[in-house]
Amino acid sequence: MSTDGDAVLARLLHSLVRDLLGWLCEYPDDRVDPNAVVSIRRSIDWVIERLPAEQRRRLATGDPDPASLETVTGLLVDLVWWLDTCDDDDVDPDVAVKLLESGLTDVDALSDGQRQRLLEVLDQLAASEQHDGRRYQLRCFPFEMGLVDDEPDDEEPPVREWVRPEARAAGSAPAG
Repeated sequence: MSTDGDAVLARLLHSLVRDLLGWLCEYPDDRVDPNAVVSIRRSIDWVIERLPAEQRRRLATGDPDPASLETVTGLLVDLVWWLDTCDDDDVDPDVAVKLLESGLTDVDALSDGQRQRLLEVLDQLAASEQHDGRRYQLRCFPFEMGLVDDEPDDEEPPVREWVRPEARAAGSAPAG
């Protein structure tokens, strides 16, 4: 895929992350804990703050550059992982399922070339990921989102809970 194609895919994935976060905020407090949403937003912002200034600026304006594709792909995987494993008090399971299904619909709408490029990026991210839990999520994401038919044969980590990127970077224990 061309750099223009990577930019378009990055824009679509970034928009999906923003939409999912926005939808979380629309639910009443008894279905989605606002503090939990603030927490996941803080972690997403932490990742974005580590990008070069121009990439951050372009993400902020909703026009990510091709170099942001890996970052926004990782953010989407992290958000899906968080939704899939968060406490029922943080996000009502019915809400989480509804949001994940919405994300699945958006991923289904990708062109064949975009799907293939997303699979390539996920493979690259998984190959370089040091954290076992996140590497597992990166490898399982294509199956969970309907990008591939076969579930990977990776062994599920003993603890599957989401781990903040800040903790993964520091090599800390889970702090979901």
